[in-house]
Amino acid sequence: MSPQNFSLDQLQAEDSHDFVTTYTPKGDASLATLQGILEHNREFFTAKIAERGVLLFRGFNSGSHQDFHSLVEHGMGMEPWNAFNMKKMPGFITSWLRQYSEKLVGGGDYRRYLDKDTVRLGPVEAAIQGPHTEGAIRSERSRYIALCCFEPAPYRAETGMADLHEAYKALPEALQAKYDRAWNRFYYRSARPLNWFDRLMLSFSPFDVIKRPDGRADLALPPCPSVCTVPETGNVCVQPWAFARNTNPQAHKAAQEVFTDRGELKPDSTAANMSLTWELCDESGTAVEWSEEEQQLLFATIYRKALLMEWQKGDIAFVDNVRIGHWRMNGEQGERKLVQIQATNFNAEPYHPSRLEQVST
Repeated sequence: MSPQNFSLDQLQAEDSHDFVTTYTPKGDASLATLQGILEHNREFFTAKIAERGVLLFRGFNSGSHQDFHSLVEHGMGMEPWNAFNMKKMPGFITSWLRQYSEKLVGGGDYRRYLDKDTVRLGPVEAAIQGPHTEGAIRSERSRYIALCCFEPAPYRAETGMADLHEAYKALPEALQAKYDRAWNRFYYRSARPLNWFDRLMLSFSPFDVIKRPDGRADLALPPCPSVCTVPETGNVCVQPWAFARNTNPQAHKAAQEVFTDRGELKPDSTAANMSLTWELCDESGTAVEWSEEEQQLLFATIYRKALLMEWQKGDIAFVDNVRIGHWRMNGEQGERKLVQIQATNFNAEPYHPSRLEQVST
């Protein structure tokens, strides 16, 4: 077969899960051929992500993180976009800034930037993360995430994924109505009193810095949608970002309730160590009552919709970051190396149900 043939008939497609289509090579398994197929069929694959949620390419040759970056940018034609590195600084600077910011707010899940766009995800522990969409702490976030497995974990450590529209539909109608009207509000409390360097760095951040009498500060973000409609389908999806300390006990209880075969589960250390609060409010900023029971029900509902992605070496996945939530399962770290690129700047605010109603009227 000619290497210049980049037609779809070089791929075997299988709807391997309710929201996952898996593509394997019929012949040539090189990444160069895969990139050519993606490049020559971009509209097809972009529409397929909207239709399915996750596209998984399995059985292709392993490459470098630069090859992965090229597949995302030049193959799929996606523009890498990460809310933590909007200024496109070199990877070593962004890694340092990430460490610095996580020390400022108390712990965290340290991610190492391999370049300005490509991130090696944090290590596995004996805990299941809370469900989240990437960057959902703010309205401006990435529309897609791309993941590549360079080395799977030796035991479990799958990535949990769930269709957030199906989770929304499974909630009681009263809770659906609450989330339709609500907005997420997040704020950190600094782990120490702010010094001059902290104040300088925060002046370049999106945080509203509210000083406290003890010298520390509350670092508040503007409200962002608690639910978001998928632009192509109009389906409503909950938008969790469950790394908050106040919701961590509820996420832990939900994981214990649903994943009864995973052994002893500890609370997620990222959420436990980080002084982050997650609240609901209305569009005017007035707090909306949100009970611990409602929080636990939300997390358990998402977990019950889970696909546990068992990564294989060389797997590449493109994920709709509005429709599909994800989280790291417990297991053994070993030599696990899973990297991520966030792509395509997306503002969720116009897709909050209340904003869509305003447009329609």
